[in-house]
Formats: sequence, structure tokens, C-alpha cells
Amino acid sequence: MKEKLKKIAVAVFLTLLIWTWAYMALEQTISETGTLNVAPSSPDIYVQFDRDAPVRLKLKLKGSPSKVTEFRSKLFGRGDEAEKEKLDFYFNAEKEDMATPDTYKLNVLQFLEKDERLKGLGLTVESCDVETIEVAVEKLVEEWPTVQCVDERGEIVRHSSIKPPQVRMFVRPDWPKESLIATVKLTQLQIEQARKSSIIEKPYVEFSASKRRYADVNVEINLPSTEEPLSERPLQAKIGFLLSPNLQGKYRIELLNESELTSRTAIKASDSAWAEYKRTPYQILIEAQSGDETSGVVITREVFYNFPAESVRKKEIKLIDPPRRAKFKLVPIAAPQASP
Repeated sequence: MKEKLKKIAVAVFLTLLIWTWAYMALEQTISETGTLNVAPSSPDIYVQFDRDAPVRLKLKLKGSPSKVTEFRSKLFGRGDEAEKEKLDFYFNAEKEDMATPDTYKLNVLQFLEKDERLKGLGLTVESCDVETIEVAVEKLVEEWPTVQCVDERGEIVRHSSIKPPQVRMFVRPDWPKESLIATVKLTQLQIEQARKSSIIEKPYVEFSASKRRYADVNVEINLPSTEEPLSERPLQAKIGFLLSPNLQGKYRIELLNESELTSRTAIKASDSAWAEYKRTPYQILIEAQSGDETSGVVITREVFYNFPAESVRKKEIKLIDPPRRAKFKLVPIAAPQASP
């Protein structure tokens, strides 16, 4: 009886072993999403796909059930983000022997099949929805563009100093000399910080709306303090009038203290803010509101100083004297007489 039980146990063990081996020998196919991007290469070449990168790839991967299970646990596991597996692939023109300036066709499936990381995971790529990608390779030339700062809107931010003022960059050979600029884009928080102390940033040149190449060095940026660039300016204003829609064509404003409003008013502004303010058609605006026509009395209202909105935001212009107050009344406009 004991020998019989041993034989049964051995048979069960061998059966389980055979089934386990058979299960492990099977291949399982899974569908996942990956990306293909351009890897950094030599600074004197520029590589670009014929579509926006990273390119989204729909992949079918194949491997043994154990390898697939292991891979998916890494892909969706809750561990450290740095330890998670990601299906991000990078095309290096030099490694693929495509560094000579030209246009190439990249067979994406063949490229992925050579991927050493997938091989290490025990997986192979069965199919990819993107068959080929056109790769353009350009030769760049060394230049020394001047560094400038811009805000988040792309407007130039005046600086006190940038060290070094120029940086080595590689650009297209047909790039016009007058537009050789390396840019540092600053947030409003960075602008405020740079007005108090220096900040360190890395300049870039832009090859397209979505492609930037950064310098290999940082620059130290100082911006003028908010008070330093402001000088006192004497304003002799031009006056404009604003009427609500129901008053337009029916009433006109009769200003009673024009000389007081246009007399010298002290303003502090930077050179650029002052120049822009003087270019506005009217520096002071007087508003007539609905209901003013029924008051029947002289109206007294604070005027509006038509400062450039961006200069106000950057605190580059402000009024020193108290705001003036306009005195006016609304005079009906006589209706035109009908022709006899």
C-alpha cells in the first residue's frame, strides 16, 4: 500500500511538472501602448520625425505567461515610479547609422525588434500600428547667439545683466545672423525673484514650435528692481470720452475743468512703459454713465488713467499725484432738422 501511494504521488508530481512546463512553453500576446521619441545625439546634428514626437505606438507583445505576468506587474505595479517599466523607446540616429544629413525611412517594427530592453524582459514585438516614420537629419553649425529673456507671453523682459551674454549653440546654417538669439523664458515668479537676486537658467534656441535645443551651460540673470527703472515723468494728457450706448448720439460731454485735468501730473514709469503710454490716443478717459443725463446737475467723477495693462502688471508705471476728478455735464445733441 505504501509503495502504491508513492507511485501515485510520483505520478501526480510528474503530471503537474509536465503541465507546468507546457504552460510555461506557451506564448501569450498582450496589447499595450508605447512611445517613440528622438534620443539626444551629437550637438551638430538635428533629427526630426515627419510627425510630432513622441509618437504614440499601439503594440502587440508576445512572451511566455510568466514573462508577461512579470512585465505587467512592473508596468502597473504600485512600487517606486523609477522602478516601473515604461514602453518608451528612443531613436538614436548615430546608433542606427543615419547621422549623415539626409531623409530616411525608419521601419518601426524592425527597430523595436532589436530593442535590448524588450529582449531582457523576454518579450518580442508581434505588431505595431505605425509601420514607418520618415526621419530628417540636418547638419548644424556652431554660433554664439546673444541671450535674451522673455516672459510667458513671449514679450522681451529688460535685464540688468546676463552672464555670459552669449552662449555656444548649434543652429541651422541658413539662420539669419540678425535673429541669432538664445532665449530664456521666465515665469512671473522667476521675474520677481530675478528682480531681488540673480537666478540661474539654461537658454535655448527654437527649431519649431515644439522643438527646442538647450545650451550646455547655464546663465546668471539679474533683472532691474521694480523701483529702479522708474523715473518721474510730467504728464500733459490728451483727454478722451466714454459714453454708455444709450447716451451715444444723444448727448455730448461738456467738460468744465479741462485746464485742471491737462495741467502737469506726476507719473513714475520706466522708459518703455512711458513711451507706450504716450503713444495711446488718450492718456485720460472720462466716463459718462447711464442716468447721468437725468441728474440735471454738474457731475464730478474720478478720471481713468489709460496706462498700458502690461506695464501696470509689471509695476512699470504708476501715478504719483492723487487721481484728478473731472467736472462735466451732459448736453443734449439737437436732432437734425428735416429738409423742407
